[in-house]
Amino acid sequence: AFRRYGQESFATIHNFSTAMRRVVREARKMAQLEAPILITGETGTGKELLARACHYASNRSVKPFIALSCASLPDDVAESELFGYAGYEENAAPKRGVLEQADGGTVFLDEVGEMSTQLQTKLLRFLQDGTFRKVGDENEVKVNVRIVAATQKDLPAMVQEGAFREDLYYRINVLTLEIAPLRDRKADIGPLAEHFIQKYAQQNGHSVPVMSEDCLRFLQDYPWPGNVRQLENAIYRAVSLLDDNELRIEHLQLPTFTHDLGYLESDFEGTLDQAVKRFEATLLRKLYPAYPSSRQLAKRLGLSHTAVANKLRDYGINRKTVKV
Repeated sequence: AFRRYGQESFATIHNFSTAMRRVVREARKMAQLEAPILITGETGTGKELLARACHYASNRSVKPFIALSCASLPDDVAESELFGYAGYEENAAPKRGVLEQADGGTVFLDEVGEMSTQLQTKLLRFLQDGTFRKVGDENEVKVNVRIVAATQKDLPAMVQEGAFREDLYYRINVLTLEIAPLRDRKADIGPLAEHFIQKYAQQNGHSVPVMSEDCLRFLQDYPWPGNVRQLENAIYRAVSLLDDNELRIEHLQLPTFTHDLGYLESDFEGTLDQAVKRFEATLLRKLYPAYPSSRQLAKRLGLSHTAVANKLRDYGINRKTVKV
């Protein structure tokens, strides 16, 4: 029965695009293995959905699947949530952490790139030998848990900057699944939109509206910075407020977008200088493998050889850090 449930959980992932079909095919195989999985992809692409599908298709499906978001918790809280709390101090009750609660099952660490260095060190130790200590305790606890981690951050760049432990990166990056952003898998947009229209029309007791052709074209051309989550929210809002039996472009309240300028993602952080540097580092990291020498790369970018060499050094981009 549990095996069938596992298959159903993969079946809920819409994979009409080639990119998504490949991810699901690889994930089905990885689900049967024991090594950690690292799922990468932008916010809202469905990383937790994929992690759950892997759990329910694995031999651990009868045991718990517990998710912990590393981004939403302060460091000390994250540590006691993950490892538990001994509770020796006055008036403090002992607490089982996520790792202990999920014994035999799977722990999903969302946005693992947000972990403090101290937490990274403890997680590394757990991955090495399956043991950990609760906060405020000397005793070792041993559990059998599979770790699935997810991130939207560029972990290799964080390793270069010293913000993420290199040894932990290699320890969690054994099996990797990369979910492409929705704008790069247009074949999934229509079926997903139809799925959400049906879901929310039924939920609200409406008859299922028809989507106009213009509306479908608009959805397929829209860049979806918030990916599937943004699409779902947009359809939920439109269907909930709809008095019509046809869903048209004007019913979708989406931030305007022009193909010339694009638009700024709402979670933009830092100064202009930092944003430019981030963009520059990403661009150089992408272009670097395509040019056999930094002189050719400099020519391509219209910069002097010295300028490019300095930038590559500043961003830690070299043959060791970038797959060539």
